[in-house]
Amino acid sequence: MAAIRIFRPKPGWSVSPATVLPAALLVRLFRPHWNLTVVLDGKPAGKIGIEQVKVFELEPGEHRLSLRFVLLRRSKELRCFLQENEERQYLCGTNGIGWPTLREASPQDVAGIPERPSAGEPA
Repeated sequence: MAAIRIFRPKPGWSVSPATVLPAALLVRLFRPHWNLTVVLDGKPAGKIGIEQVKVFELEPGEHRLSLRFVLLRRSKELRCFLQENEERQYLCGTNGIGWPTLREASPQDVAGIPERPSAGEPA
């Protein structure tokens, strides 16, 4: 089996109310920690919250990976080819205006990713 490990670190920034539309600010006040939906091969595979790690066991081969946030907001779709017993690691989050971001983790990023999925969360 191959695996994809996704980590969502705590953001090191906060959104300035002066740069956000008033309606969006109200939504953020009532639900400030919305989860991102992980989409694998065009189908929702689970949700990931802040400071969580999710591991998805997949068959070897080509796969498509993206994130969805609040219906139509989607990250760029990444395509990867996994070989037997290979694990790829990715970082995700949102940019300053709420669009999801997804990228492959660099060696420095990998050092900061916890080894196991978050406590209380299924893999």
